Amino acid sequence: MKKTINSIVVFLALGFCLFAGPSAVGASPLQMSLVPADALWVIHFDMERFTSTAMFKMLMDEEGAAKLQHRADNLSQKFHIDLQKDIKGITLYGRGKGEEDAVVAVSGTFDKAYLLGLLKMDADHKELTYGKHTIYVWDGDHAGVFATDNLILLSEKQANLQSALDVLDGKTKAISGSSMIGRIAKESPNSVVAAAASDISGMLGARQKPVILSKMKTAGMAFAEVGDVASLKINIAAESKEVAKELEQAIRGLIAMANLQLPDADAQLLTQSINVAVDGENVRIDASYPIRKMIELLKKRGALPHLSLDKFSPLSYY
Repeated sequence: MKKTINSIVVFLALGFCLFAGPSAVGASPLQMSLVPADALWVIHFDMERFTSTAMFKMLMDEEGAAKLQHRADNLSQKFHIDLQKDIKGITLYGRGKGEEDAVVAVSGTFDKAYLLGLLKMDADHKELTYGKHTIYVWDGDHAGVFATDNLILLSEKQANLQSALDVLDGKTKAISGSSMIGRIAKESPNSVVAAAASDISGMLGARQKPVILSKMKTAGMAFAEVGDVASLKINIAAESKEVAKELEQAIRGLIAMANLQLPDADAQLLTQSINVAVDGENVRIDASYPIRKMIELLKKRGALPHLSLDKFSPLSYY
């Protein structure tokens, strides 16, 4: 039964990342309402938006996509989740440096009774009441809760779920719109992927790290499809104007090195499309490139490997 429960977790994440389909409902929001004020980083994947993009359609034309879809269909029958309709989005955030400090929030339409039935078949699972919610713990270090009928929270620490529930219930404050995390959500409402970190040096901890990284305060990233062009925007806040200039020079150096190592013209056009600008303590990186050319370039360079569900060990026994 442990395998079945672990598979639910992996299945939700895998299904979101590869096979979720478009829905009649609007694109999934970055779940800012559950991200606590002490979060260090956040990432949001909007698969409703992604599956409507030209990029998704081109990627799904890759050889082996039909086989992967067939396997996903088999799994959806086991867990009563239609990946073409039910999974809307996923938000991940962390309150600390370790993986155990992360929270995964999956929004969608779920057969709650069925999923809880599978969970309760594990004799070792525990049910803990927290306010109006029930937190389920299994396999020692896995915890999950239906925050609402349409929102599942998962973490390796029960305390992380309690923190998220406190924010949702209005007991504690969520991330402020004035923070880097709040700004990236506000400024990038149409992004397929949005991410931000509010304390880069703190996230890296005491371990050895490049000096330039230790001088970066916050960073935000948004990736979107605009017409037939893929657009990437990155904002970095440095600790001073001087550090911002150092960072700009370092980035330009990396782009120059890439140009020397990429022989074909299309690859060089990709690096040449990257614009770097400095505004006081802030460094902004903007890049755009035609989607079809980008997919062709990735195929040519073997950067689109054929995925296999068998690589995900919790699913390998199906």
